[in-house]
Amino acid sequence: MLSARPKITDLNFHLFARPVHPELFQVCAKRTFERERYSLSINISTDGHYITFRHKGFTLTEVSASLHHPLPSSSIVISHAVEAPHAESITHRDAIEYQSKVEMEDVSPQTFVTIAQQLDKRVECEGLVHRFGSNGRLAFGAISYINVQSFREHVQIRSFHTFPDTCAVMKSESQFKLLIPETA
Repeated sequence: MLSARPKITDLNFHLFARPVHPELFQVCAKRTFERERYSLSINISTDGHYITFRHKGFTLTEVSASLHHPLPSSSIVISHAVEAPHAESITHRDAIEYQSKVEMEDVSPQTFVTIAQQLDKRVECEGLVHRFGSNGRLAFGAISYINVQSFREHVQIRSFHTFPDTCAVMKSESQFKLLIPETA
């Protein structure tokens, strides 16, 4: 699969208080984590990623995608461009605390190659990785890597998406934390 990434200036970050239909994405890799109190589905798409966190009847879906990507217009909790660093924190229905930090970093070609080589060494057991094919202009394609640290009451997610055409890396850190104590 080629590295068909959106332009960096078109990349947006969203949080929905609902599931988002998987048919809206071209999924390249996926993985599910089941814990006692929540489930987490992580998906690498051609644009970036979408992550769905479920706890009881609550669902939050984080999406990084092009502003031209067809996404629902309802139940948007967070929506912003990725060009500038951005941090956000919300509490969803007094049940889930969500925090995110997102930034796009332009780096030198040499630094970009080093980052791409480090991400390329990542393996599936550490999270989820997808290596896109070269678009022909460069010797290597984009790489997406998502690291998940899953705990009993919360999950921490770090994602890295490379953009070889412009030597840029999108980095995000997200946390979903349960606020309602487990009943005995």
